[in-house]
Amino acid sequence: MKRTLPSAALAISLLCGYSPAVTRAEGQPNGTTKPEPAPELEIKVTPVANKAGRAEGVVEASLESVRKVVEDYGSYEKFMPHFRASRVLSRRGTSALVYMQASIAKDTMTLWAQLKVTPKANVGKTQVIEAKMVQGNMDAMFARWELTPVDSTHTLVAFQLLMDPKVPLPASLVQSENEKATQKTIRALRRVVAERAQQASLANNDKH
Repeated sequence: MKRTLPSAALAISLLCGYSPAVTRAEGQPNGTTKPEPAPELEIKVTPVANKAGRAEGVVEASLESVRKVVEDYGSYEKFMPHFRASRVLSRRGTSALVYMQASIAKDTMTLWAQLKVTPKANVGKTQVIEAKMVQGNMDAMFARWELTPVDSTHTLVAFQLLMDPKVPLPASLVQSENEKATQKTIRALRRVVAERAQQASLANNDKH
């Protein structure tokens, strides 16, 4: 499977150029402006080989904060698109054997797999985590996270996914669904990282 590592130029392009539009608020005199809500940072979807999908986007958090969520494999069912169950069967350090269950096709089809999750050697500043199916009811399942620090409060995240059910579906349809799932995953990751940061902040305030 072709793997394309994110570049610094991509991180900058995804992060910059998204200043909120400024408009005059209803009932306010000319010259008085009210900023609209900032638009979502871009998520770039890149076609890859073998029916897989790949999405990249900047998460507004440190690499450490993002990695904590990514390595919390037992919580994937709470935020990963289509996931209905995720359990860590065994773990040694950052490597794990994980059971997952997902529903697709409007919950008419249930997929399951045992995944061997392992960190790979860094590629420059990029940290890589891969998950490969060792058992399941799919022809193939593979996932890959690439985490690259942009600065102390931003991380470029790339997520690649292949879920190939044992059903005679067009390759283009399988790839399209995988691409949609990777885009949703980046969006969900942003939400969970932000929620955990808010919870940590509230807990810290309660101590003072």
